[in-house]
Amino acid sequence: MTNSNSNTQSSRTRELVLAAILGVLTFLGTYISIPMYPVPITLQTLFVLLSGLYLSPYFAALSMAVCLLLRLLIGGFAVVVSPSFGFLIAFIVAAVVISKVRGDKKLSYVKAVGLLVIGEIILYLIGLPYMTVILNVYLAKNLSAFTLLKVGMLLFIPGDIVKLLLAAYVYKCLPQLKFLQK
Repeated sequence: MTNSNSNTQSSRTRELVLAAILGVLTFLGTYISIPMYPVPITLQTLFVLLSGLYLSPYFAALSMAVCLLLRLLIGGFAVVVSPSFGFLIAFIVAAVVISKVRGDKKLSYVKAVGLLVIGEIILYLIGLPYMTVILNVYLAKNLSAFTLLKVGMLLFIPGDIVKLLLAAYVYKCLPQLKFLQK
């Protein structure tokens, strides 16, 4: 094996390990939560955002797929019909979009924050409609659009702002995790 192939393989291995770590941290972030109805405030999105900032699109998707798989293994089919499942699907999309838009560029703090705001918007664009279907169709709660926005988004915005600012700060302070360096 040539030195170039060895470096590429080593880099992929490091990214795979980081993807697994971030996937598991995202899963564990589920259990660090403030109970809210119908979706608790958790640390999950912090790790979703970091996955997008640090991983390539493929590994960002893989990382969030690990989280989704762990949730399904632990919770079974009930996870699919929970109001928060749409957000789990959105984790994959948001991490990939953040990663693709970032590309190989080193982002300033302000640009990282802007990109993470886009990631948060993606989470809500996918998660809220799914939550609405589960609550109003599957569970027949008949909640108003305002109530759905309040319980599915508005209550979470302050925490999301803190998490995205923290993710951008971590990215700015550690543009290349020492773990990823050759």
